[in-house]
Amino acid sequence: MKNILNIDKLSKRSQELGLSQAKLARDLDVSRESVSKWFRNEAYPRPEKLLKLARILDLAFSELVTKTTTVNEPVVAFRKKGAHKITDDYVEKARDMGRILSDLVPLLPFDDLAQPATLRNPINDYAYVQKAAQRIRSQIGVHEDDEIGFDKLIHFFVNLHAVIIPVLWGNRENHENALHIYLPESMTTWIYLNLDCRIHDFKFWMAHELGHVHTPLLQGDDGEDFAEAFAGALLVPQELMEHEYKKLRRFTNPWGQINHIKEVAQRLVVSPLSIYYEVNKWASYHGKPKIDLESKQEIYQATATFNKEFKPVSECIFGTKTPSPSRYIACARDDFSSPFFDMLKRHIAEHHKSASFVQTLLNIPLLDAQNVYEELH
Repeated sequence: MKNILNIDKLSKRSQELGLSQAKLARDLDVSRESVSKWFRNEAYPRPEKLLKLARILDLAFSELVTKTTTVNEPVVAFRKKGAHKITDDYVEKARDMGRILSDLVPLLPFDDLAQPATLRNPINDYAYVQKAAQRIRSQIGVHEDDEIGFDKLIHFFVNLHAVIIPVLWGNRENHENALHIYLPESMTTWIYLNLDCRIHDFKFWMAHELGHVHTPLLQGDDGEDFAEAFAGALLVPQELMEHEYKKLRRFTNPWGQINHIKEVAQRLVVSPLSIYYEVNKWASYHGKPKIDLESKQEIYQATATFNKEFKPVSECIFGTKTPSPSRYIACARDDFSSPFFDMLKRHIAEHHKSASFVQTLLNIPLLDAQNVYEELH
């Protein structure tokens, strides 16, 4: 569903109040062209402008706005931290980013005659998820106790025609982890990955996004739940958890269990929580008693300590929190095999785009966008 302006109400009320489009543009502090597009339903006002428009016309939101189904509307998904709420404003902003990305589709260097395979009828069932994850591990070429390296994950994204867009978003409330945008019309996937996070979290988010790429039509909470389960199963396979469960049951105290979990987590470069959750999923599925490391918050305390041992991915790649625009742009191509900035550079040149275009597409401050723009222009 998509919100659109009720043009009949908008036009009728404007006429009743004697408000021309030019007058509305001045009152709303927007361009005459923007208002004209609103009246033709070619664009939709930002929330603050929509609110002001409703006040000027003295219309309730339900009178001014109506919902319509759009088949090719960008589908967005978020890998967010904890219980952070994704606002309607951010969802719409993400869809705007998706609409802009659609203009880059003709520049993609992928085979346009065939689409990569996706999972058929995916369900968030333990056995199904494990089977799907095992299939990917087999294709990647890793054994049950092997770490999945970043290079193998990145290579798989490329094979699935997914475009990775590395971003430096910092600890922002709404999208600390990742943003996934699927464009149904072109059947293309675009993944924003935040480099300002620790390496083991970053790997989990990449695996989570891989789950989304394999299930483009699985949306909403179902899509998020599947991607989350898939990431855990991919990085921490059930065969390994069977062995580790038996070892953990031999310890006589929780701290012995925690130290062992941390050793496995370090070997696989994942969070101790991922090991803990996956071993208990295995236990629950097979009717075994769960490992309890939550009654006194032990596993959470241990994970917090574990996290402090790791630097953000951005520092690992660049050696600094503030890389130069040239190094940042090169990172997409060299470290993530992404064609994104090469495509963006070409699009800017061909369509005479400004720094504000880069700002909207990357959702970064204007000053940062200006620096990236100058490097591309």
